[in-house]
Amino acid sequence: MATDGQTITAWLTTSGIKIIGIVIGLIILSQISRWSVRWVERLIPEKDPLQAAEVKKSAQTLGNTLRDALWVVFSFVALLMILGELGIQLGPLLATAGIGALAIGFGAQSLVKDVINGFFIILENQYRIGDAIEVAGVSGLVESLTLRRTVLRDLEGRVHMIPNGEIKIVSNLSKEWARSVLDIGISYREDLDRIIALLSRIGKEMESDERFKEALLEPLQILGVERFGESQLVVRMVVKTAPLKQWEVSRELRKRIKNRFDEEGIQIPYPHRILFW
Repeated sequence: MATDGQTITAWLTTSGIKIIGIVIGLIILSQISRWSVRWVERLIPEKDPLQAAEVKKSAQTLGNTLRDALWVVFSFVALLMILGELGIQLGPLLATAGIGALAIGFGAQSLVKDVINGFFIILENQYRIGDAIEVAGVSGLVESLTLRRTVLRDLEGRVHMIPNGEIKIVSNLSKEWARSVLDIGISYREDLDRIIALLSRIGKEMESDERFKEALLEPLQILGVERFGESQLVVRMVVKTAPLKQWEVSRELRKRIKNRFDEEGIQIPYPHRILFW
């Protein structure tokens, strides 16, 4: 009995301490990877807020993916080291794992496709965490991006989990900058030049508004008459905005245009018919 106790004590003072050290080292490496990502984000210059935000999103996406990949690698290496300390022969185990991995690989082609496609999505910076995208028939904000899947949350709060292998075409609605496009319908009876001048003044007033100075990247542009409708002339106007600000700017412009048209007595068109008897 004493011999058994001495053996256990000897093992705890040698292999046991090593196993504890391996686990502690794994935890430390995980924390270092997290701190490294945050440290890199702090080093981003703040001279250009828009560019800094874009770089931060890229750094966050790449950092999260790299941290997850390193965690898997570190965990695998730590597991092998712990098994070695427990006296388990690694040669036969690795051979068996290799055969099992080969068998699983034939049955997990879709998983391999997901990982490869996810790798190129991140490498080519197609979209990042925080971007608004349209993909696989759904749209929303990217909440999570890994090598295997993309997680979106739409406007109604629903979460969509999309395997990266299913992604063929991606529409990024918030990369670097966005554009708000408004088609304004006016009655055929109104003075077109007066309407265009009024829209220009509304755009300048919005540019001087403190709430929208950072959201508007360029002055509002009026492209002119877009088409002749059945009951209205359609005037198109566009404005370049910061990412994810195009919808807020569009709603504010519509509100201001409606209020100003009411003040100026400008008729907003509605469907009508002219009958000849």
